[in-house]
Amino acid sequence: MPRFINSIRFTTVVCAVFFLASCGGDYKKIQKSSNSEFKYNAAVAYYKSGDYLKALPLFETLLSIYRGTDKEQDVYYYYAFTNYKLNDFVMAGFYFSSFYHTFPHADRAEECEYMHAYCEFLSSPAYNLDQTDSKKSIEAFQTFIDDYPNSSRIPDANKYLDLINAKLERKYFEISKLYYTIEYYHAASISLSNYIKSYPSSQYNEEASFLIIKANYKYAINSVLKKKDERFQAVIDSYLKFVDNYPKSNYLTDAQAIYDNTLKLKKEITYSKN
Repeated sequence: MPRFINSIRFTTVVCAVFFLASCGGDYKKIQKSSNSEFKYNAAVAYYKSGDYLKALPLFETLLSIYRGTDKEQDVYYYYAFTNYKLNDFVMAGFYFSSFYHTFPHADRAEECEYMHAYCEFLSSPAYNLDQTDSKKSIEAFQTFIDDYPNSSRIPDANKYLDLINAKLERKYFEISKLYYTIEYYHAASISLSNYIKSYPSSQYNEEASFLIIKANYKYAINSVLKKKDERFQAVIDSYLKFVDNYPKSNYLTDAQAIYDNTLKLKKEITYSKN
């Protein structure tokens, strides 16, 4: 980082410290003050010195005081970032969103729209939990990309979109696998096939394709006699497709064993019919 930027930041922090020192360190005095400018300067000073817990209630009070004035933008901006610094991404995201909707032509609108999407991303839970916030983040990042196609933040937006989509992809795959685990074999085969169609380049497609063979096989052997021939054929078809797509798969030995046994059982059914 250039030295002059570090110098500016150092000077800002030093000024903030001197300002707070001039208040005598009396935080309650600042809170009770009727001087809005004094309270605003104190809030900014606390923010720039990294004391976000003290800055937050001051900015919160100033939101209503400065509503409709030229300083409203600044208060909104600082309040959103103070919540962000305190890791309250839900509240931060709300105020970043409020900022760019309230001040769509402001210089900071682009940054706040991006930060809204990023806060939604940070609120997104692990893949095995509800992914409502992940979907909100996708929508927010896509809106940002549409609104600012030439933004320098586009590469980061795309990076986070990829991470969220990977999480949704994993969740879909694990749900499909779960059908197999709980022995809903037909549902597993359908779900896994739909998964592959939805994510044709997924890293899990090889495993998904192998699980389709296993699910079809389990479904076939547990079927009534008159359905077995047709369902064993589905096992054969899924195996041939698997071999074609993954000729060097680590699952190939197991898939081959299922295939061989399926041919044997299918032949027995044919003989029994004759």
